[in-house]
Amino acid sequence: MKSLLKIIRRYSLTVGAIILVILLCNAVVFLGIGYMTVRDTDESVYGRDSMERIGAELSEEEGEIVISPEGEDILKDTSFVWAMALDGAGRAVWEWRLPGEIKRSYTLCEVSSFSRWYLEDYPVRTWRSGDLLLVFGCDKERLARYDMLISVEMFTFIPIYMKAAVIANLVIILLFILCFGFRFYQSMRPVAEGIEKLALGEAVDIPESGAMEELAGKINRVSGKLKEQQEMLARRDEARTEWIAGVSHDIRTPLSLIVGYADKLSQDMSLDEENRRTAEKMKRQSLIIRQLIADLNLTSKLLYQAQPLKRKDCSAAAVLRECAADFYNGETELSSGGGGAADFVIEIIVGKEAESVRITADEGLLKRALRNLIGNSIRHNEEGCQVTVSMRADQSEVSWRIEDTGKGIPETVVRNLDRTESTVHIMGLRLVAQIAKAHGGKLSFIRRSGGNYDAELSVSTGK
Repeated sequence: MKSLLKIIRRYSLTVGAIILVILLCNAVVFLGIGYMTVRDTDESVYGRDSMERIGAELSEEEGEIVISPEGEDILKDTSFVWAMALDGAGRAVWEWRLPGEIKRSYTLCEVSSFSRWYLEDYPVRTWRSGDLLLVFGCDKERLARYDMLISVEMFTFIPIYMKAAVIANLVIILLFILCFGFRFYQSMRPVAEGIEKLALGEAVDIPESGAMEELAGKINRVSGKLKEQQEMLARRDEARTEWIAGVSHDIRTPLSLIVGYADKLSQDMSLDEENRRTAEKMKRQSLIIRQLIADLNLTSKLLYQAQPLKRKDCSAAAVLRECAADFYNGETELSSGGGGAADFVIEIIVGKEAESVRITADEGLLKRALRNLIGNSIRHNEEGCQVTVSMRADQSEVSWRIEDTGKGIPETVVRNLDRTESTVHIMGLRLVAQIAKAHGGKLSFIRRSGGNYDAELSVSTGK
């Protein structure tokens, strides 16, 4: 869900940024249009400077009011369509492009009426120049005049109104972001939960509606295909486990006969020494095959979780000593087929703090794991070796380190332990790793100075 919240946060920030950019663009456009309007209006039509300059170019010559060429050029550069000058009696004493419908004489009331409004539908501006009143007519097709009164109190509240408008806009934007983000969250949440379930291998059925309809449909279809594949794999794994168990059972009886015949021949004093040694080798190899078949059957069950753990409270140190005793008493496949206790020595080192540690575990599986590790050292050092098993423990974990004076574990074995397609025969070590994992621990390898490795088995105390 954290990834979904991250998406929502980015989405909300993006929406907010877009809205702010839009508002800024609107403000820039509004100010630009206002500026252009004021500039065009003030300078070309309502410009005080233009009217003042035109008034300065009027003069009286021989009893008539005339305008200089410079003043006429100024008039032509403005947007005024006509102009005239009224004297104190309201008579037009000067005119420029004055239309025929415009009167040449006005009363005081008429002057007061049009000076701030219209004259014959022409918007007008007026300017006093000396004793003359200049009247300028604007294009009635382009401009219009409106008159309004604004109280002084209104002007004092304009900053407050502007702040309130900004705050209101921000609140509206925030509500929009929250609303839109929540809707997006509501539509994305089932999809995110579905993806999490897929990662855990669970079946998914997301409602296919809303903005995520297409994505939900695809996830549902993927979930359906994964479910079909899981069912096929489960059937295959079950068939494989049953096949291995059946083969193991079928092989066990003839293999036991072979072991029995080989043992009988190895003790038949009527045979010569060479034939008895051959029979002994047959027995030893048959016992190894039986051990491998048992390992194959067990590792298959552990792999597909078909082997229930028979957990009980036991002494970790006692389990180790019983394993060593089994080798000396000839009760394991390797020791019973080996050359006797003289071929190997097992040294046990148990720390004082580890002596009294008790664990909750499947005692039989732990013995199998320890026997495999100790047996590897014995089997792969045919000339004999010393095997040292050091046990350490704390409140949460117990570990056994298996070291020998022989060859050690080759690097190619360590490198290929997790590769099921490897041609290296390391099923015994894989079984140890599975047993360790089933008990909350692991199988580790400690590199020697010479290059090969020793093994360390650790399990959880289960407390």
